[in-house]
Amino acid sequence: MTLLELRGLVVRHGRLTAVHGIDLDVAAGEVAVLLGSNGAGKSSTLDAVSGVVPVAEGEVRFRDRRISGLPPHRIARGGLVHVPEGRRIIAPLTVAENLDLGAYPVKSARRRTELAEQVRDLFPELTPLADRPGGLLSGGEQQMLAFGRALMADPALMMLDEPTMGLAPVVVDRVLDAVRAVASQGIGILLVEQNATAALAIADHAHVLEQGEITLSGTAAEVRDHPLVVRAFLGLDDTAGDPTAPAEPAAPNHLRR
Repeated sequence: MTLLELRGLVVRHGRLTAVHGIDLDVAAGEVAVLLGSNGAGKSSTLDAVSGVVPVAEGEVRFRDRRISGLPPHRIARGGLVHVPEGRRIIAPLTVAENLDLGAYPVKSARRRTELAEQVRDLFPELTPLADRPGGLLSGGEQQMLAFGRALMADPALMMLDEPTMGLAPVVVDRVLDAVRAVASQGIGILLVEQNATAALAIADHAHVLEQGEITLSGTAAEVRDHPLVVRAFLGLDDTAGDPTAPAEPAAPNHLRR
């Protein structure tokens, strides 16, 4: 079942057009990753979907309902939760208080208890830290808290912007394993991630965004094996040892369908 549909999405920041009419779908239980260099329009896409910035043109539909133009709090209450880059937990509040704040849209006390148990199962590291202020957590613990707080809202779809940025490799694995585990419960995931190798390993589908346009889409395996993706994002040389291979393009991140 398709949860999120972008059709002709255009995002502008003043006179600058950051996203040029992209189309993108995310299904229930799917991990879709959005790859691209800095400034490609990835975060602008997520911000427009969640209502943080306005949609200049096009349409965003969630659960077969147009949400373009709705304020962020109404979009979040409808089941689409955005975890922005930088975690943005509330530093003076404790871990438990941050999680309770995430559950604000959930009216059922029983459901809140169930969600809290899911978060504890997913991130047991947070349990002994329940009374610690969020600002005193390590970067990895803060990312787990931001993820857990989003889950407490009982989302149907989560958007994660650079969840592994600045984390140690072992914590990167923990966070991405959690992404896959959440998707296995039927929650859709739209992931923006600079660590292309790790993201493609857990994704179902991938889209490459370049200068505000989607230039390549397919299954994660198809995108991972595309020669220009190999050069631009994976740091590999798929032509090594082949004297007949064409010279690498001057701008290897210029991908085409």
